[in-house]
Amino acid sequence: MINQLSLLDEGQFIGNKEKTKTIISASRRTDIPAFYYEWLQEVLEKGQVEVPNPRFPDKKYAVDLEPSAVHSIVLWSKDFSNVLKDPMYLKEYNLYFQYTINNYSRIIEPNVPEYRETLATLEGLLKVFIPQQFNIRFDPVILSTKGENNPTPGMPEKARLKAFEKLCRDLRALGMEKCRITTSYLEMYGHVRNRLLKTNLDLISADENLQTEIFSHLAEISQKYGFALYSCASPILEKIKGIHRGHCIDGEFLERLFGEKTNKSKDGGQRKACGCSHSRDIGVYSKSCKGMKCLHGCKYCYVMDSD
Repeated sequence: MINQLSLLDEGQFIGNKEKTKTIISASRRTDIPAFYYEWLQEVLEKGQVEVPNPRFPDKKYAVDLEPSAVHSIVLWSKDFSNVLKDPMYLKEYNLYFQYTINNYSRIIEPNVPEYRETLATLEGLLKVFIPQQFNIRFDPVILSTKGENNPTPGMPEKARLKAFEKLCRDLRALGMEKCRITTSYLEMYGHVRNRLLKTNLDLISADENLQTEIFSHLAEISQKYGFALYSCASPILEKIKGIHRGHCIDGEFLERLFGEKTNKSKDGGQRKACGCSHSRDIGVYSKSCKGMKCLHGCKYCYVMDSD
């Protein structure tokens, strides 16, 4: 395994420069580290996996998972406790963590670990991995009173700002200043709105002006604690001072981090406003394969049949 505890601050890279390799995404489609970790280990051991096409589930594409072909694996999760317990075959790869930490109430995130559990897992991971290998996702931002663990009635946005400041303060205490933080406002697709309304959530809708006001405060808080704040597929947020255009899978950054070549072109399979580089996603939407359904039960999930 490439040594994760590199001398990155002194301009050195993790790994060696070689031929162009593939970034693996695991996964935007479901939480593999939390719920399908055994399956992940099996396909890594095998060195390959067949994945159904999201639009045409009967058609499959093969993905080479041999360490020699993989630039890095981007892991998306709200619960990395399995990785902390035993990375197993993940030790053979360069890893980048998309770690969602929202600190919402059970009404919005029914099965997500408690905030203090999440921070404890992160602290454990930092004994092996460096802060630059983490993108902390405070995402999406939802305005409500019932959805907060520490609500501020009459001013729901204040509770979100307090939750974010607590996160930044705790991340700094862990020495995480060189990680990225990514955020966005809730994308209100029809099925997402219907699901949220079924929860009897007192949802507050934010127009562009209110979004600009709220996220300007988030940018000020992140700067106060020394963090770089990024947007996720949001032209509105990109206009705000102190918020950078997000590239959750950032080929250029991952090249600098791990010192190997990868495809840095835009991922054409994502939303128009998405800034991500090309990757191969090995997850499966639940509508394509019921066996890989995410079990967190988050009410803002963009997957149509996540209930």
